[in-house]
Amino acid sequence: MEKIEVAGVHYVKAVEVESLASKSSRAFTIDLGEQGGCDGFIVREEGGALRAYKNSCPHTGAPLNWTPDQFLTISGQYIQCSIHGAMFKTQNGECFAGPCGGKFLKALSFVEKNGIAYLALQEIQKNPSI
Repeated sequence: MEKIEVAGVHYVKAVEVESLASKSSRAFTIDLGEQGGCDGFIVREEGGALRAYKNSCPHTGAPLNWTPDQFLTISGQYIQCSIHGAMFKTQNGECFAGPCGGKFLKALSFVEKNGIAYLALQEIQKNPSI
């Protein structure tokens, strides 16, 4: 598993993002065995910003994606839960429509380097159930 260090923080490779188009998403899974793991996804917003979230609805705990890598509405403006249609803002993960209104997706700390997103290792190890 590829790891890097940035400003004293250790990160582990999550997913390639260089080819990720505007208003699209990509899933990733990190498995550190007994040290923890993470199922998450990256969203590239219309302006180019990247956001990373845990792939878990705050209402049911179920994965959010409709099909592999498909977390966004047809317009690409919002994240939508495949189970009950809850809608989340891509900028901060806040649910603004659906049964988990006012709750937030779990944001994940990451850095982008050379077109690859790396997730903060300490975050995965501290929260093995992420």
